[in-house]
Amino acid sequence: MKNIIRITVVLAGCAMVSASARADLLGLSNPADLAGMTNFQLYSLATLFAGSDYIAVNQASGNWNGSYTPRDGKNLSLLTGRVEAGASWGSWRIAVFDRVEGVAQSNRDTTNVVYDNKQNLAMPAGQNLIAYLNLQFFLADGVRLDKGFLVNGSDGTQYAFGAGFSLLNGTRSRFTSLGGVASSTSAGYSFDANLQDANSRGNYPFISTATPSGTGYSMDLGGKIVWTNGSRLDVAANDLFGRIYWHNMPYTTETANSATLTRNAAGYISYNPTISGVNALNRTSVVQALNPKVFTQYTYPVANVDLCAGTDWILGYWLPQIGTAYHVNANWKTSLNYDFRFNTVGVGIENKWFYINAESQTLSLATSKAFGASV
Repeated sequence: MKNIIRITVVLAGCAMVSASARADLLGLSNPADLAGMTNFQLYSLATLFAGSDYIAVNQASGNWNGSYTPRDGKNLSLLTGRVEAGASWGSWRIAVFDRVEGVAQSNRDTTNVVYDNKQNLAMPAGQNLIAYLNLQFFLADGVRLDKGFLVNGSDGTQYAFGAGFSLLNGTRSRFTSLGGVASSTSAGYSFDANLQDANSRGNYPFISTATPSGTGYSMDLGGKIVWTNGSRLDVAANDLFGRIYWHNMPYTTETANSATLTRNAAGYISYNPTISGVNALNRTSVVQALNPKVFTQYTYPVANVDLCAGTDWILGYWLPQIGTAYHVNANWKTSLNYDFRFNTVGVGIENKWFYINAESQTLSLATSKAFGASV
């Protein structure tokens, strides 16, 4: 989904140096922010981002009406969100949070087939298709402990490092993979595909009664360098080595082959596919690996203006962004951001008590291919 409205209100103080223009679509946590802090602070935040390469976000579960723009290679849909509150004392911080994350990858063939079905369109005959879908989704709450470290260089440069460890309580999950080939003919489709699907909300005939549950962990690392001229480099990596161990999960494996599909004498399609598969009737235990995410940004000050360039990274996708921030006075700052993946423009305002940032590809959420909010 290809856009964002993002609003962030953070009640907190900053660590080594106040934040500059924010070019971070995924809203990652950087424990290095705590380096050099000495006082006690309370804070809260909420962030949300949703983006799609090919369809408006609000059409994702609908008929895919409006602008449809699939990429030639892999297509990406992305959802991340976090609600968090906590306290820091010195360079330590503890927080409680709720998180949601969903990532869907599909190739253009699979995306087109879904679009045609959503729009009730017939696939032209004579096409050979490759099926590819990888879906990963989870909801979880938990607690995180962070620690920051500050090192002052002999030349006045400051180096900050930080680490955080989260315990996760999983409340909902789905991870699905689909692969295979298909062909469209005058008689319909022929296909050979396989599916694996773990779905905490799956409800299959004869499945045993139980409630899925998940427990897990993840690690965050961060770093900052602040030079004497005020320029800085921020780096954060989240969900390193992250895992959620799910129990009592509905789980399906399926193989389908329709090579025997024909059209009868009356012109009707006769489906004689071979389909085999297994639903785990007694449910099963599965491990969901969390997607590592990285954010980096370089900021350079010129008079009352900060210039920044950075990128997020997830599953091999780069989300580059540029931005600028203007210091109105000692207490207030405004910012302007642009991201190149989803073509969003963002504006923000910040003082020492809070910041608010909003971004979107279009002024209309009904047509925007990405939007988000943080408060």
